[in-house]
Amino acid sequence: MRRHVLCALLGMMLCMSIANSAVAEDVYVTKYGKKYHKEGSRFIKNKDVEKLSREEAESRGYEPSSDFLKEDQAGEEAKNSESEAAK
Repeated sequence: MRRHVLCALLGMMLCMSIANSAVAEDVYVTKYGKKYHKEGSRFIKNKDVEKLSREEAESRGYEPSSDFLKEDQAGEEAKNSESEAAK
C-alpha cells in the first residue's frame, strides 16, 4: 500500500514538473521596445535582444506582440468551436 501511494505521489510530482516546464516560454525584448516577441520574429530580426521568460517580461511591463495576439485568438476560436461541437 505504501508503495502505491509513493508511486502515485511521485507520478503527480513528475506530471506537475512537466506541465510547469511546458508553460514556461521564452520571449525576447529589445532595449527600447514595449512588446515581447517570439524567437525569430521579424520585429526583432538583426536587433540586440534580451531573452526572458514570458512571466518575467510581463512582470516588467512588456505586452505581447501581434504574433502572440494572433496565436491567442486562434486558440480561443479553437476552444469555442470545440465547445460548440460538444453541445
